[in-house]
Amino acid sequence: MSIDLETSQNHSQLNFSGSNSAIAKIALGFGEINSDQSIRFNKMTSPPDPRHRLSSDELIAMFVAFVSIGSILFWATRQTGTGFDINSLLSNSPQPAPSPILASPAPDPDRAIIVTPPSPQALPVPQPEAAPQPNTQTFVPVPPISVAPSPSPSNLPNLVPSPTTPPEATKPIAGFKDVPNDFWASAYIGELTRRNILSGFQDRTFKPNEPINRAQFAALLGKSFGKPKERGSIAFRDVPTNFWARSAIDDAIQTGFMSGYSEGVFRPNQQIPLYQLQVALASGLKLQAPTAPAQTLAKFKDVNELPKWAQGGVAAAVESGLVTGFPSAQQLTPNRVATRADAAALLYQALVREGRITPTK
Repeated sequence: MSIDLETSQNHSQLNFSGSNSAIAKIALGFGEINSDQSIRFNKMTSPPDPRHRLSSDELIAMFVAFVSIGSILFWATRQTGTGFDINSLLSNSPQPAPSPILASPAPDPDRAIIVTPPSPQALPVPQPEAAPQPNTQTFVPVPPISVAPSPSPSNLPNLVPSPTTPPEATKPIAGFKDVPNDFWASAYIGELTRRNILSGFQDRTFKPNEPINRAQFAALLGKSFGKPKERGSIAFRDVPTNFWARSAIDDAIQTGFMSGYSEGVFRPNQQIPLYQLQVALASGLKLQAPTAPAQTLAKFKDVNELPKWAQGGVAAAVESGLVTGFPSAQQLTPNRVATRADAAALLYQALVREGRITPTK
């Protein structure tokens, strides 16, 4: 095979003489095959200019890319606790990578090992100082001394003043919610209650202003004195054998404290005027009447309201110190219905005179 070379400004041409297969291999790699079995080589064109001018779309795309990258970097620098440290990117020395947190596998309930953490040391807690507890007494309700107390009359006194000779109680009245410490007869009621002579009601009241009847007063006399019997008993038509105060009425009659009425009745539920309580105590305690009862009673403005037959007994009660002077030291108020508080005061003064109670000075 022979080769002839022809050159021009735009291309070069080699003329081959030989087998067509060889010419085809050369032309496939370098140019075109002419009709006369020569190969025409095209002249290499120059490469494109690298200083290519960007279009407006390309400029906009580059601007958006730079803004996005800058926003991401700014956001990353403002985050804390994310593991991203911008300073580590700018530093020359390599920073150790944070250790990955490995998720602990779920414990097998059959093979789990329970570890008890140490108990924290308990800090001392200051305890508040306990407030002092008031000294209270437990009240044990006791049955009333009457089954059906009579209603209060309309002429009950206005109990405000204090007695002229009050005893000095060693303890305050406790248990009766209707007997305050400043009540005029509270000390008398308290002392006789402690001696089990008086008792209250189931609702923790004493009802000091409630009238007292003849059966109730007879029961108090039997608890207070225990005098020997001097007279025989009397079967009163209005005191049946099953009456609650039958025994107490018999004792009051036999010891000389009380008497019945001429028609053979005792009138156990009848309220008592105050002067009859004073006469009963003077009779049962055998108090001697003064030689001039009228002179003893002259200092009381209402002495004319006292019956003549009762003046000796009332004068004896006054001379013996049984009369407390309530509500006034210048008045006897003899016909006033006696209350439970009046009975407590008279019984207390009588027990002091008999030497059974020593008043606290």
